[in-house]
Amino acid sequence: MIRRPPRSTLSSSSAASDVYKRQQKHPNGEFATVPGIKNEIVNKQSKQYFENMLATNLKIMKAEKSSYEIVQKQAKETGDFDVLSRVDIDIIALGYQCKGTIITDDFAIQNIALALNIKFLSCSGKIISEKRIWRYRCTACGHIEKIKLKNCSVCGNEEIRRVKLK
Repeated sequence: MIRRPPRSTLSSSSAASDVYKRQQKHPNGEFATVPGIKNEIVNKQSKQYFENMLATNLKIMKAEKSSYEIVQKQAKETGDFDVLSRVDIDIIALGYQCKGTIITDDFAIQNIALALNIKFLSCSGKIISEKRIWRYRCTACGHIEKIKLKNCSVCGNEEIRRVKLK
């Protein structure tokens, strides 16, 4: 039996969005999300909304390992890896695998989706307009690293800031 993939993948920001709950802006069709998302939803109303969606058209799924590898590689390239949670990576990997639309307000998720040519929607209408490349700059010596380190590899300074490269 061939199962049709869901049309949309929900992030925790979309599941918790008051905009969606009030306006019901979700596109028609099936939705999918990842197992860990339930733990990221904190308020009572959002939890109830999530449970209601589970009872109707929301499926809990996991992406294949190859999708995770592609997403992690891209997140490291754009410099978003250190700001994404495991659940965020799960969501992007599932959206990538299903070739669906990711529904999220999270700009880091949107940035990776844009880089991987995954369609995305925002609950609030706020979306990024261009792919960004982030790096980590030492506030003391200005040295730039691709990944976040606890201390600058040049001067040892502990204050490292995420900066837009492109």
